[in-house]
Amino acid sequence: MSRMLWVIDPSLQTPESQGVRQVLAGWPGESRVFQPALTGDGPRPGDGYDCDAVVLLGSAASVYDQHPWLLELSAWLRPIVRGEERIPLLGVCFGHQLLAHLAGAEVGFLREDKSKRLGIETSAWSSNRLGDGVHGDRRVIVSHREVVTTVPEHYKVFASRPGVAVDGIEHESLPLWSVQFHPEAREEFLNRAGIEPGVADEQLVADSRLLIDAFLERASAEPAHR
Repeated sequence: MSRMLWVIDPSLQTPESQGVRQVLAGWPGESRVFQPALTGDGPRPGDGYDCDAVVLLGSAASVYDQHPWLLELSAWLRPIVRGEERIPLLGVCFGHQLLAHLAGAEVGFLREDKSKRLGIETSAWSSNRLGDGVHGDRRVIVSHREVVTTVPEHYKVFASRPGVAVDGIEHESLPLWSVQFHPEAREEFLNRAGIEPGVADEQLVADSRLLIDAFLERASAEPAHR
């Protein structure tokens, strides 16, 4: 049976179509894309866990919002975060914050005026279970107002930036990872965010693909869930 990847795009206004394609480009099996905020298609409790890996992308929503779709998504994610459903998960930006929040961490605004941190920054990656090649100083695309402010129990920080101490986390044993930056972001994202597209040079794109591909390879190495 072919492996199944679920990509969850919780965008509030415009779907992250190009970012979704970037994730799917490295996946050899089948896939399904959800847009819970835009179309209300889940996943939600009762939908089951008929997948072998999950990528949860960014959103302008806050983990503390009470949107019905977010409450349903959080309820669906909890068994994965608790390890009751052992499914590899990569959270990106809002996905990073939601994973950490569900694991018991605090999330808060980065700045008192709630302004957005936007552009290209350098994230320091330490050794982690995604693989030997995923380490070192890497330029990353960032666009966020909130950050994870505490480290959840049983997680370790593997990426940090000045002012963003928890830029990436991984669980000590479960196949769970998340990052505050956007490895999936390309021209469409940069244009919408107001970042000059030309800054996404070949090395930045290669580093971004490195993290995505490392997760997908790691996910493929897990026993099939279905």
